[in-house]
Formats: sequence, structure tokens, C-alpha cells
Amino acid sequence: MFSRLDASLKIFGTLIIVILACLATLPILSGSQANATLEALKEGAAKERAYGLMLTLLQDAETGQRGFLIGSDESFLAPYNAGVAGIPAALEHLQRHAGSDAERTLVARIVELSQAKVREMDKTIRLKKAGKSQAAMDMVASQRGRIIMDELRTLLGRQQKALADHRSGLRDELTATLRYNSALGIGASLASVVLIFATIYIVTRSLNEQAESARRSTLLAENNAQLAQQAAIRAERLAITADMLQALDSVKTLPELERVLPVFLRKLLPGASGAVYLYRNSRDVLELKASWGLMEDAPPTVAPGECWALRLGKVHRANREHDLCCDHRATWHGDHEAQTCVPMISQGDVIGILVIAGDRHDASPSDNAHIVSLAEQLSLAISNVSLRNTLRHQSTVDPLTGLYNRRFFDESLKRELARTQRSRSVCSVVMIDLDHFKRINDTYGHDGGDLVLQAASRTLLQRVRASDVACRYGGEELVLMLPDCGAEEAAKCAESIRQTLAEMVIQHQGATISGISASFGVAQWNGDGGQEADPLQAADRALYAAKKDGRNRVVIAGTAAPA
Repeated sequence: MFSRLDASLKIFGTLIIVILACLATLPILSGSQANATLEALKEGAAKERAYGLMLTLLQDAETGQRGFLIGSDESFLAPYNAGVAGIPAALEHLQRHAGSDAERTLVARIVELSQAKVREMDKTIRLKKAGKSQAAMDMVASQRGRIIMDELRTLLGRQQKALADHRSGLRDELTATLRYNSALGIGASLASVVLIFATIYIVTRSLNEQAESARRSTLLAENNAQLAQQAAIRAERLAITADMLQALDSVKTLPELERVLPVFLRKLLPGASGAVYLYRNSRDVLELKASWGLMEDAPPTVAPGECWALRLGKVHRANREHDLCCDHRATWHGDHEAQTCVPMISQGDVIGILVIAGDRHDASPSDNAHIVSLAEQLSLAISNVSLRNTLRHQSTVDPLTGLYNRRFFDESLKRELARTQRSRSVCSVVMIDLDHFKRINDTYGHDGGDLVLQAASRTLLQRVRASDVACRYGGEELVLMLPDCGAEEAAKCAESIRQTLAEMVIQHQGATISGISASFGVAQWNGDGGQEADPLQAADRALYAAKKDGRNRVVIAGTAAPA
């Protein structure tokens, strides 16, 4: 019995080491294991977490089973029940996300073995509850459950060492007893004395063994309680992390991180304050994207040289003033607090730092591993947000002029016309064509033409309101959509742009480009249907009329003369 207890403690110790090792190594695989094209990186990170969760649930269930069979205390079943309850959902997740025939075959085998393992554990527990302890122990001794679990660990990438036999101490004890009995053959005159000393010795040894057995039982109970508590904490963290990653998948722009991250990081890191800094595009400084707790007033920027985590390329922790503290530390919390800076790495590139501050100076290895794993998952998710934002910008903005493209304009115009009709307001469209643009290209080259297009685009952006939409409709044609603006006001805006273009002087390769003119067609659309159904076509016809009348003018649709 003592040998079995000792072996069980070693199993628990091994399981703890394996779990800590897994938490220490997850962003570099979430990001990291996520940040190339948007969907590939996201799917890879989700599968890795699913397989890790499956192994964790099986190990928690097996830990709860063994604790109950040894200690007969149903409180040991807490990790077993939590693990078994989560296994079906984890298996269904693996089946749903299997991406190839080979993976589906592997998942099918995992499903088969997992179900067999759950049935085997359930049967031993029911035998134990029915008072058939020996039958339960015989079933465990059959090694079926161990064989199934070993194959599962192999399929999931984990191997478990076999248990060692620790019975040599009992043989030593038997040898000592035989030697003691041989001593009883000494002369009859000393027999009574020897018997008294032998009795005292045996009683003392028995009491010591009983005391040692009680101490080991207490230690085992404490270890099982800690494992149950850790399993509950892990399950809670996994649930919160899943919610956070789901929320981040819905984030469209990086500024939204300021609202999303603090909500979940407060739960994942209770009692701590923190901030997330990301490199800006120039990579010369890191900008604050989110903060919570005492760091809500954190500085908006941090230079790379101010953070030892970035300079050393690894996690950096400072507890007290005499430690190696980052230069940005004292600006937002007292010197008595501990600070941990974790580089956020995605696809091998450092994208920022996660800074955690708190009063605790004795953070456990599991806490530190949790922070590192969290930083890896955040790196992957934030990189995905950045990539989505970049792809969205590329799909809606013309790269040469910085104006919206035609597809975005068409969609925006359709929405605005529907809004105008509901609110019975007005909306104006201005079509713009740069006069003699081909001659500019022929005279100054396409580089010169590009400069003219860019300058004209900047003029549009400077002259319109924030609610207006400026677009490069094609070639040298530009278009404006002016919500809640009548034709007369739109014509005034167009005339201001026309005059600014006429006064513009551009230097290009020693040559001066000036005298730029443009023709403008303005059309108004009323929500009550008072004018043409398609303001874009009306503005285009007005533009044609402006060019026909000599160019370099503004014409309102439905009028014969320039505005």
C-alpha cells in the first residue's frame, strides 16, 4: 500500500511538470501559430488549443478517478466530473474542424479511444461506490485503462513514462526482521531481556510506520485538493480566453482593442494592472493600445530602448527598486510593485509588449507561464486584427491617390440614397474629370500624371467635410458624394476645388506643372423623388455638358449654363 501511495504521488508530480511545460510553450504557436494570411493562421491556432484542451481534460478526468479509488472521498471526483463533462464538446470540436482525410482518421481514433477511456473510468468508479473496491482495483490492475491512455497520449503528442517499482525497502525490512529473530537464539539467561527489547523495538517501528502512513495520506489529500483547484482555475481561464479570442475575431480596427482587451484581461489577471503596447508602422516607438487598473494613465508611447524585455528579447521581471527596472516603470506605478514585461511575438516578429504590474513578488511558475501563454495568444489575435484591417483598407482605398475606390463608392452611394429617402433629405454627387490629362502624361510622363492625380486628390480631401465621400472613379475621373447638401452648395464646393486646382503649381524633375483645369458635373437627389432616379448618371451628363461647353467649369444637372 505504501508503495502504491508513493507511486501515485510521483504520477501527480509528473502530471504537474507536463502541464507547466505545455503552458510555457502557446503564442509562439497563436499567433504564432497565426499570423500569415488571416484564415490559415486563425485555424492553426484554434486546432492547437483544441488538441491541448483534449489532453488536459483526459488527464484531469484520470487524476480524479485515481484520487477517488485511493482516498474514497467523493470530493476527489471534482476534476473527473469536470473533465468528462468537457470531453464530448472537445471531441465534437476536433471532428468539426478536421481538415484532411488523415486528420479525420486520427480524430476518429481519438474519439474511439476517449470514449473507451471514459467508459473504463466510469466503471471503476461505480464499482468503488458499490463497495466492490477489490473489483475496482483488479480492473485498474488489468492495465486496459493505462494502455488506452498511453495510445491517446501518443496520438496527441504526449508520452507518459511508466511507473517504477519501489518495493526494495520492504525486502530490506524483511532482512532486518530475520536478523533480529536470529538474535533470539542467544542464551536462555538473556531471553527475557532480549524479548523485552524486541517488543519495544517492534511497537516503536509499527507506530512510526503508522505515523508515516498518516502523513503520506494527508499529503496526498492536499495534493489532490490543489489539483482540483488548479483544474477549476484552468477551466475558468480557458473559458474566458475563448470568449476573448472570439471577441477579438470580431474586432475590425486596432483602436477597438482599447474597449475589448481590458474587459477580459481584468478577469484573466485578477488583482493586477497592465497595458498593451504595439509598434507603430515606423517601428521607432510603441503606442499604447489598451490599459487597465493602475495603468489606465500609462504613457501613450514607449521607446524600444526603455524596455528590457525588448532589449533582451525575453520575458523580464523586476520586483523592487534595486532590480533591473525598465525606464518606463516609474512613470505609472510605485516602486514597491512588481512588473513583468513580455515581448509579444507573431510569426517571428516582435509586434509589441504586454506589461503586467502588481504588488505580488512571489508569482508562481504557473502564474508566469499563464502570462507568457496569454501574451502569445494576444499576439496571434492582434496580428489577425491588423491583417484584417490592412486587407480591408487595400480592398476599399485606391493606393495611388488615397481616395476610396469605385466599389466602395457604389456601395456607399446606395446606402446614402436609401438613408436620404427615409429621412426625406438631399444628397449631391459631383463628377470630376481632369482636363487634357492625356496631354499631361504625354508631356511629363506617367510620373508627372501621378503627381497631378495625387495633388488633385489631396485638394478634394482638404475641401470636403468628414461626412463626404471622395473616390477615384477611374483613370482621371474623380467623384464626390455630399450627404445633406443641395446642388447649389455642392457647386460652390466644386468651384472652390476648381479654383484651387487652377492655382496649383507642381515641380517635377526640374519642370513646372501648372494651369491644371478640371470639369465638374453636379447632380442633386431628393429623398422624395423630386429629381432623377440616378444622381450619378445625372452628374455624368452634367460633366459631359461642361466638357462640351469648353471644359474648366462647373455645370449643375438640369441647367444649361455653368454654375
